[in-house]
Amino acid sequence: MFKNLFIISCAVLAISGLPYYFQDNSAFQSENVGLEAATEKPVAALAEPVPARPTAHYATGVRTASIPLSNDGHFTTDFRINGRYVRGLIDTGATYVAINRTTARNLGLGVSNSDFKHQVRTANGLAKAALVTIDRIEVGSVSVGGVEAFVLDDAALSATLIGMSFMSKLQSYRVTNNKLELVN
Repeated sequence: MFKNLFIISCAVLAISGLPYYFQDNSAFQSENVGLEAATEKPVAALAEPVPARPTAHYATGVRTASIPLSNDGHFTTDFRINGRYVRGLIDTGATYVAINRTTARNLGLGVSNSDFKHQVRTANGLAKAALVTIDRIEVGSVSVGGVEAFVLDDAALSATLIGMSFMSKLQSYRVTNNKLELVN
C-alpha cells in the first residue's frame, strides 16, 4: 500500500512541476485511484491566434464559460465586474482578486488611504492593500457574487488578476484543449 502511495505522490509531484495549463492530472482525480499508466498527450502548439472572448453554453442548465489560452500562455479575457467590462487575467496563484486603485474607482468601489491596512506579497515585493467586496463578477454566462478583492496602488499592480476568491466560488474549472472551462 505504501509503495502505491509513493508512486502516486511521485507522479503528482512530477505533474505539479509543469505550468498549470499543461498539467493533466485526470488520472489522479477518479474515485478509484489506481496505478493505471497515464497516457501521454502531446501538447498542441497554437497554430493561429485564438479569440480572447469566452464562449458560453446554456443547453444543460449549467452555466459555463470557455476562455482560450492566449498567445502569451495566459488565460485573459473581458470580465464584467459590477456591470463594467474589465480585462482580467486568471491567476490561480493569487488568493484574492486584485485590482488597482484606478480600476476600483471606475467600478464605484470607494477606498480611502485609511483602508490600505493590509500587507500583501506580490511578484514585485510587499505592498499595502485595501480589502473590498465586489458585488458581482461575470464571464460568459458564469456569474459570482460577493467576491473579496484587494485594491493596490496603481504602481504596485498594472493588470487585474482574477484569483481564487472568484475561482473557489465556481462549481468547477479545468483546462482542456488549451481552454479554461469554468462551470457555475
